[in-house]
Amino acid sequence: MPPQPQQGPSFIQQYQFAKWLMQFPALTLMVILRRDIGYRLLNPLALIAVFGLLFVVAVLATPGNEAARPMDLAIFAVIGFLSGLAQLIRRWWSLNRIPHQHSYYIGSSPFDQKWLPVYLRQNRRAARFLDPLVCAGIGFILLPYSRALAMWLIFSGFCLRAYEFNIHVRDMETELDLKDSLIEAGRHSEILEQGEPSPDAMPDQPDAGVPTGLGNDIREHLKRRRRNYK
Repeated sequence: MPPQPQQGPSFIQQYQFAKWLMQFPALTLMVILRRDIGYRLLNPLALIAVFGLLFVVAVLATPGNEAARPMDLAIFAVIGFLSGLAQLIRRWWSLNRIPHQHSYYIGSSPFDQKWLPVYLRQNRRAARFLDPLVCAGIGFILLPYSRALAMWLIFSGFCLRAYEFNIHVRDMETELDLKDSLIEAGRHSEILEQGEPSPDAMPDQPDAGVPTGLGNDIREHLKRRRRNYK
């Protein structure tokens, strides 16, 4: 039987892998925009890999591409790496503090201010929409002046929007699962209560107290034994 050709990853697997990759470009913006990212999200290996790769690409693209100003992208990579490293050190020092912060928290938006409408402040809408929109807008503004940095800001802004959307969907699914489990637990409790007899329907049980005297049958038996011995 001839060997079967190996099949590549399915579309779903490729899609899941693409979603996983989006977090790394998004991280380059998050460490600069947000000051309270979780400890485990600031993985030092991820910081070194992402910003190191960004820096190397910018340096290699510099010869012959002065008009695109890739060195601006290299400076952005250095600033982002130092910002992420500083946050990682602060999170490490605050691990034993109370209240504890979720180690995978993706950070609060700097645009989430009290003067914003309530609608924008609910469900992380400021972080989900304003942060990517502002970064992409800055990228479009910088296009005529620093094309390499501008293109990265636009691309990473798109990745940040996709990453925020994925996290929002995951959290919503978790919340719905929790609510469904509470509803199911309530229904199970109602079924158990319906199967048990109510206190009014239960027959009265005689008092099982401690006897304080002789019963009539025992008393008669003792009388008969006394007559026999007379």
